[in-house]
Amino acid sequence: MTFKKITTGIPGLDEVLKGGLRENNSVLVSGGPGTGKSIIGMQFLIEGAKKKEKGLCLLYETKKEDYIAYAEELGLGLQKHIDSGMIEILQQPIVIKKISSLEAPLTIIKSGKIKRAVLDSLTMFSYIHVSDDRDYRKKILDFLENVRGVTLIATAEAAGPNLDEYNFRPEEFLFDGVIRLTKVRQEADFERVMHVSKMRGQEHEIKVYPFFINEGGLKIYPDQFPFSLVEGKEPKKEKKK
Repeated sequence: MTFKKITTGIPGLDEVLKGGLRENNSVLVSGGPGTGKSIIGMQFLIEGAKKKEKGLCLLYETKKEDYIAYAEELGLGLQKHIDSGMIEILQQPIVIKKISSLEAPLTIIKSGKIKRAVLDSLTMFSYIHVSDDRDYRKKILDFLENVRGVTLIATAEAAGPNLDEYNFRPEEFLFDGVIRLTKVRQEADFERVMHVSKMRGQEHEIKVYPFFINEGGLKIYPDQFPFSLVEGKEPKKEKKK
């Protein structure tokens, strides 16, 4: 059985995924603050726009104007794709313990014109729920069922700071794929790394890879090991006394 893969627009990630994301899969990108979760969503939508695949972004934590401004600061060119109509951004207003109806975005998705969707962030879904995890799981399953037919990336706060001491969250078992982003200490500095925890229905690499956020967005280095010297220089040897 064959299936179509779509490119993510994130340098290095498609190599890790051995060709890209499986079309119509749902992928959860989890990480702490400043790890690049939102940037992955931006680049994913922009890649789709370049390929004439319409995208929709649902914002829950960031103001629309701030989201666009951040993308422009990185030189991603998000605004021009919004102006052309290839990317639509909907900011969902939030009130205490409730979130606005999903009727409007789901209507857009079900129109059949949207090919890629980003939910930033899934963590805000927790503000809807005051009951147990089973109800939380059902809400997510209902949402995922309603967005079938599009390739979805959702962001979420990480359950733990370290990959080795990670606490799995209920939603991670519901998505087709899980990508984890974190920062690890490198002497006096910190290094950003990513790991594809799972990607249902397709092969993928399972190593931990370093990545950087610079002008142009996020770039993963699948040929490098974390903690290595990116410049390729050998460590300085201690001088003999």
